[in-house]
Amino acid sequence: MAPAPVYPDLGKLARDLFKKGYHPGIWQIDCKTLTSSGIEFFTTGFASQDNSKVTGSLQSKYKIEDYGLTLTEKWNTENWLFGEIMQKDKLAEGLMLAVEAKFQPGSNEADGKFKLGYAQENFNFLADIGLNSEPILNCSLVLAHNEFLGGVGTEFDIGNTELKSWKVALGYTNETATLHGELKNGDSWLASLFYKANEKIDAGIEVVKASGGGGGGENPDEQEQGGNNVIVSLGMIYHLEEDALIRAKINNVIELGLGYEQKLREGITASISAVLDCNNIKDGNHRFGVGVALQC
Repeated sequence: MAPAPVYPDLGKLARDLFKKGYHPGIWQIDCKTLTSSGIEFFTTGFASQDNSKVTGSLQSKYKIEDYGLTLTEKWNTENWLFGEIMQKDKLAEGLMLAVEAKFQPGSNEADGKFKLGYAQENFNFLADIGLNSEPILNCSLVLAHNEFLGGVGTEFDIGNTELKSWKVALGYTNETATLHGELKNGDSWLASLFYKANEKIDAGIEVVKASGGGGGGENPDEQEQGGNNVIVSLGMIYHLEEDALIRAKINNVIELGLGYEQKLREGITASISAVLDCNNIKDGNHRFGVGVALQC
């Protein structure tokens, strides 16, 4: 059987249903290719419709299967350089070791972290620690029993011996439904349900309460709602045919999200989306977006 998921993947199906495929206020292009020598390149670019600011990144990844190594390099338009060396499953089945570093030549700012993970069928442990002068230790553990999942995560400041944050999660998953609940620092929580009704329809519900009295959902359109303490969102994906689908979502502050995705040909997928402020149709903060994904 597959190992238990890492903590960041708990509730991912519902989270993707409300986030993936929506591009409010931006133009986005993603390009992915694999060379004959086995090097994978991934390029992504964003252009804001508000201020015409363009950002992007270029990433390359190379796997050395005989040694279980994955070498990753990345550069972005903020002139940050990233690098990671990861080894997985060679020293022991389920064991992952990695070193990550980033550097900005213009300011000579640098940082890095060491990562450790160990996964088996019934548990998944993941930790990383900063390599700078004020290291932060992040740890998470997920336990799995049949269809039930439980997880805990902490962020600890080693230099000041201070617990900065904590979170706990419970979940249930099977072939058609995934239920997820999470509590963070005792003052914010979320609950979500992903349900695969049939081969054509995926549906979900998400309830988020953020700390400080804001809406604070995962989506940008939810994060801006500061006057509502709890955000309730409903969403669905309808697969029209093999190469096309429609997305829709709505929340309790009457923001409506709509999206359409079409596979134009092998390796080319285009999507359009909109987030509409239904409280003020005439002058509301309506945002539209376009995305193109290329793969070869």
